Amino acid sequence: MARHAWCQASLPGPPASRPCAGWEEATVPESAECKVQDGQRDSRDSSSGVDPETSAYDIDDLIAGNLMLESLDMWRERARRGQVEARPPYISDIGDVRSLHFDWHSMQSEMNLLDPIELTIDYTRMMMGFLLFDPSPRRIEMIGLGGGSLAKLCHHLLPGTDITVVEINPRIIALRDEFQIPRDDDRFRILAGDGAEFVTQGGSRPDVLLIDGFDEFGQPPQLCSAEFYDQCYRRLAPGGIMIVNLWGGGHLNRGYATMIAQSFNGSARSVPTEAGFNQAVFGRKDARLTLSQADIAATAALFPQHQAAFLPQIGRRISRQLDHRVWGRAIRLIEDRLERDEIE
Repeated sequence: MARHAWCQASLPGPPASRPCAGWEEATVPESAECKVQDGQRDSRDSSSGVDPETSAYDIDDLIAGNLMLESLDMWRERARRGQVEARPPYISDIGDVRSLHFDWHSMQSEMNLLDPIELTIDYTRMMMGFLLFDPSPRRIEMIGLGGGSLAKLCHHLLPGTDITVVEINPRIIALRDEFQIPRDDDRFRILAGDGAEFVTQGGSRPDVLLIDGFDEFGQPPQLCSAEFYDQCYRRLAPGGIMIVNLWGGGHLNRGYATMIAQSFNGSARSVPTEAGFNQAVFGRKDARLTLSQADIAATAALFPQHQAAFLPQIGRRISRQLDHRVWGRAIRLIEDRLERDEIE
């Protein structure tokens, strides 16, 4: 799941940072001049999201976005109690971009129709960061299919890797051809089932476990519990790496990241995506999370395909987090600002 699709309203600040007025209630007519804003298809530099030297303006944006997402968390809770009607997934095409939605407030997946394997959303590129730690995994397991962005690129870049994707929603699986997801064969398969139950089954020790499971209300509770993260740790092969996509209110993300760190004996780190609405949490089993510039260069050299050209950039961002924990400093600045606002 990715951040919201903002309308191009005439408001101050970068377009990607300002929602349309009345975003919670508004529907988007076909004639509206809107585009998906994830920092991936405009001309902004990819480092223009959450910067280590976070400015006051950036922090204001993060606070506003955090409060907005906190309100969305309350909507999710109402939805799970049956107070909001569940909706089937649907597809929207805007120009050369195809998107998967449950509603117009958020986007589950996105595909460039001119290059279906390209990763257009920053958090998916960040989740491919496992290549920087293990460029030739024998087995990858994924929880959550969506539009198949990660599955397609893994299938393309890693022809010798066995890939299993688990998706609980049959309506999502039914859309696989719309997103040009490969057919099942001896090394690639999509299974219908509950990811939380899947990781408890024996017989597999993946080198990489990617958790990107969302329903129409957000992150299902069974995919973000301490028990689930413990089971993921047990399932992984020694030295294996798990990456979890987190999206939503800041306090929830910090709680989930803490649980992951506990499950992985402290070998875990959160890396924010552009604009900070998603975070990728890396956890490694029985091994340290270390990444040098030489590691990044060596991995990038192994993948000359243009769809993997993002690896050096995300490698630098991951390395910065591993070395300096700059996101922790930014979070403390945000919390200090919020506390001052409450006092005032």
